Amino acid sequence: MTNDEPLKRELNIMTRCIDVRRAILEILERAEPYALPERQLKIEINSALRPPVGDAEFDDALCFISRRGLAATVPDPLDEQNVKWTISEPGKALLRQ
Repeated sequence: MTNDEPLKRELNIMTRCIDVRRAILEILERAEPYALPERQLKIEINSALRPPVGDAEFDDALCFISRRGLAATVPDPLDEQNVKWTISEPGKALLRQ
């Protein structure tokens, strides 16, 4: 193991996080004008990225996106367990950059 391998590993992790966040936003943008159920979003992200996105990785990406106002949850009036996501205007602007 060389001295720069831990740095390379860290950079790979950071790149993967960015890839997962961007893919989520792209999927949500394609779903417009509809809000996408979280279960469906997970299916879509796993078909878009390899290796598949783990649960913790997916949850971290959604938290990051939500905290920064790039996407938001939409309540389902018929099923409160069914969390739906939609992209926000700042999220759309970020994708256009």
